[in-house]
Amino acid sequence: MAADALTSGGAPGAGALSPARALHPPRALPLRAGIGLLLALMTGLAGLLFVQSSADTRTVLVAARDLPAGATLQSSDLAVSKVRLDDDLYAAAIPAAQLAGTVGKELDAPVYAHEVLVQAQLSKQPPLAAGQVAFTIPVTSATADIGRIRPRAWVAVYATNNKGQPDAKTSLVVPRAQVYDVGYDRNVTVVGGGSSAASSGGPISSLTIVISQDQGSALAQAGQLNVALLSAEGAS
Repeated sequence: MAADALTSGGAPGAGALSPARALHPPRALPLRAGIGLLLALMTGLAGLLFVQSSADTRTVLVAARDLPAGATLQSSDLAVSKVRLDDDLYAAAIPAAQLAGTVGKELDAPVYAHEVLVQAQLSKQPPLAAGQVAFTIPVTSATADIGRIRPRAWVAVYATNNKGQPDAKTSLVVPRAQVYDVGYDRNVTVVGGGSSAASSGGPISSLTIVISQDQGSALAQAGQLNVALLSAEGAS
């Protein structure tokens, strides 16, 4: 009788497990494992996307505020920003490493706040120093070598007063000046040749040169002006 009582499950510590409970583990464990695996995959995917996004990010210069054309860039006008740019856009932009070299340059075109700065927006001409002026004079093929004069070339300017008269006098007004810019006559078409006139759609009609204020006053009062092209030797 005692043996029957023990086999029938009367004793709490000696009862045998049923086959159903022995073969099937708790169902909550696979669900938890699946959720953990899903979270691990999502974390890995997020990390991969972050690494890919960081690889496409470039550090470039942007405008800190709206700036007009002709403005001289100061350090407070510029900011560094990380943006996503492809190789072509990045080649046109100004890298953050060029911050020091960009300060002091002039803008050829207006820029707006937070706009990425590009090389084409910067003036190719050096900024004017204190006491200098950019003075524009008219020229023709009879008064200048318009076929060879280019921006940054060096020239001398002569003035002739009372030309054609017995007391005509020619004097050197500007011994040496650099050409800041050239103007073209768009109403005249030049055919053939490899000169700047042909490539710009017209002959040179004016020169803007960098001179002192005193030289500018002398040119303003002078008679007919003739421009001589100088060599680059001895340029300061």
